[in-house]
Amino acid sequence: MSKKRINLENATPNIVSRKEHVPSKIHADSLFNFMTELKYLTIIIKTKRISARYCEENLEYLNIPKLRKIALPMKCFCDINMHKLEQHLEWYGYYGLAFSKEWGIQQGIQPVQYINPSSNLVQDFVEAFKSAFLIKTSDINSPQSKMQSFLLHELMYYKPHDGLIENRNTKIKQEKCFTDECEWRYIPNVAKAGFHQVLRDEEIINKGVLEEMSNGLARAIDVALPFEYKDLKYIIIKENEDLEILFREIKNLDISNDEKYYLISKIIVWENAKGDF
Repeated sequence: MSKKRINLENATPNIVSRKEHVPSKIHADSLFNFMTELKYLTIIIKTKRISARYCEENLEYLNIPKLRKIALPMKCFCDINMHKLEQHLEWYGYYGLAFSKEWGIQQGIQPVQYINPSSNLVQDFVEAFKSAFLIKTSDINSPQSKMQSFLLHELMYYKPHDGLIENRNTKIKQEKCFTDECEWRYIPNVAKAGFHQVLRDEEIINKGVLEEMSNGLARAIDVALPFEYKDLKYIIIKENEDLEILFREIKNLDISNDEKYYLISKIIVWENAKGDF
């Protein structure tokens, strides 16, 4: 794989108009994004935008030579039904926002593909990946460069069926079946804002680097995911003690009273409601 950065701008599809939304009959017709602290939730509500952060992806299950892990700018969502959310919240935090899935699809948010490492798909992908990066090219319009961009873009939406991951709440690493996460990803083209689209092994050894770059992304408004309050379906908080803080934050927003009432109407206190779903 060339050390030269691969420009994914040409590989990022334009968002096109779609036909009428067809809701799922199995999964929730919402996309949830959860976090571990109320302060992160209030920042998103105040700014009306969701910023991507660099997240590590372990690629050892693919057995690609000299490529054990990468870090990508992303924000993750799930479409798990409410009555099954508790297990997910135990891993990723009890504070979240739920958006209509129709809105998420219009924004280009994409479900991941869960990979069986023993499948023929993996073998074919790895062979194509290795072949594509054997030849180094500086011409971003060449067929070779376009193939590299496509395969790298494809890789961004791959995830193994299971693996070892750190619980965000407990900070303990455990084996997890990733298909339970029903994950969708928002991966913006951050190259246009001067950020690296992909970081490789040697570039993510220092955790401070990822944190610093992620904080930089939070200031890059052009690559954040914007939304309007009408796109929100639910605001989930952990416990009753959080209500007073969230009410105060909403009261102090520079928005109309109608918008404030709308936001308050969307609040679900999980410790009170979880047994009802």
